[in-house]
Amino acid sequence: MSLAEQHALTARLAEIKRDAHAHARARGQGRTPLRPGKTEVYVHLTDHTLATGNGVIRAEGIGPLLAAQFGELVGYGPYVVKPVIDLNKAVSSDAYEIPDRIRERVRLAHPTELFPYGTRETSNSIDLDHIRRYDPLGPPGQTNPQNLAPLGRFGHRVKTHARGWKARRINERTLEWTTPHGFVFHVDPTGTHRVSDGTPDG
Repeated sequence: MSLAEQHALTARLAEIKRDAHAHARARGQGRTPLRPGKTEVYVHLTDHTLATGNGVIRAEGIGPLLAAQFGELVGYGPYVVKPVIDLNKAVSSDAYEIPDRIRERVRLAHPTELFPYGTRETSNSIDLDHIRRYDPLGPPGQTNPQNLAPLGRFGHRVKTHARGWKARRINERTLEWTTPHGFVFHVDPTGTHRVSDGTPDG
């Protein structure tokens, strides 16, 4: 993207924000202002659509919309425009606690939990487990999206406390689970896939 295009995008974002605040003030005249609720909407669009306001966008959980319809979707209340989240960008923390910026990346990369046949949606309240156990004396950066897996409370307890369960990351999208009986499963955003039936060789 050229420097001129970046300036055009910045100007367009400022214009959208000014218009939203102007409409909010006009609609709030003579009434006690209400505290706005918090709703997050993830929108996928091209830089051309953002700069011109024309084109098709895709809102997660809703589907494709014309850019002109987006105002009807979000209304005219205050809102915050966040930058694009690059899931390939390396981010980490040295602490055991998981910062929001890392939690959000894990949630976007894994829409459902990574326990075999798990059905729980990855939400802000789901457990994020360190795949390789966190070591307070270990190297920095142990808390990172590649070392975290969203798990429901049952799956988290099984991995942490049940004997014989092992989990390891195969790639950035897939977790491999081995059960105490030798069953092997690969879990990724497309579901759970059995790799081995646990039958002894020979």
